[in-house]
Amino acid sequence: MAAMRARRPGRGDGRGARRSSHAPSFESVPRLARIKLSGGLGPSDVHVNGKSLAYAITGVVLFFGAAAVGATWLGSSLFDANEAVTRSSDAAAARIGFAIGEIKVEQMPDTAPITEARASEVRRLVTPEGRHSILALDPDVVKAQVEALDWVASARVRRLWPATVIIEVERRQEYAIWDDGETVSVIDANGERLSTEAAADHPELIRVVGADAGPASPPLLAALEGLPNLRARIVHIARVNDRRWNLKLRSGAVVALPENGAPEALARLEQLHIAYALLDRPVTRLDMRAPGRLAVRVRPALEGGPFVAGGA
Repeated sequence: MAAMRARRPGRGDGRGARRSSHAPSFESVPRLARIKLSGGLGPSDVHVNGKSLAYAITGVVLFFGAAAVGATWLGSSLFDANEAVTRSSDAAAARIGFAIGEIKVEQMPDTAPITEARASEVRRLVTPEGRHSILALDPDVVKAQVEALDWVASARVRRLWPATVIIEVERRQEYAIWDDGETVSVIDANGERLSTEAAADHPELIRVVGADAGPASPPLLAALEGLPNLRARIVHIARVNDRRWNLKLRSGAVVALPENGAPEALARLEQLHIAYALLDRPVTRLDMRAPGRLAVRVRPALEGGPFVAGGA
């Protein structure tokens, strides 16, 4: 019995030794398990070199490039599909009775008439390539296109179902001739050139002279609209030093207008003529630059126009 007890500790020690010899070491644990046990990656676990970094960047660039090309192709395809559907719908609407038939181009009330050549120019804007039905016509788009024409001031576009389009147009009115020293142009009431109009076709218009005379002339031209006696006697209006105006009269006389208040000076000149026939008297110069004063240079006879006998 004592011998058996003596052997038991030895067996226990042997079993313990055998268990220890088979216990796994930390190095034999798989790498992912070691990462979890140690709480993350250490500096020695991450290996990045220049070649792998280049591969990664190249891959990203190729990915986004392919995405951009795909988006472009898809967008183009969708546009083509939408255009095809639009054209198909337009053709179908035209076949069932909504084809654009008559296009009427008319002047707006109390505006200058529209010539047939101008009307034809407007009609060509109504039906863009590939469009035939009144359903496909956008009045706002047509209005913008018509108003973009050089000679048009404003336009109204209406659809009269099922097949008529009515376009009312207000022409930009020829207002004066602008001689800037290099070119002679027709301008409208805003002083803007009308490139489609020839100055030779409008000898009745008043002439403004000077490099910047066109854009500066509207206030003076507007004032002259209500002064028929003065307007009828003007040969041209000349801009002086980009500050003020001189009037050249048919009699040969020159009227110097003030830098400020030129329209008011014109109105006063009209009143003086009505009261004293001033513009028909033998004067060479009328100077209105001093506020409230009129300086007159007299000569024996006028170079042209009527002479009022006995005038002082």
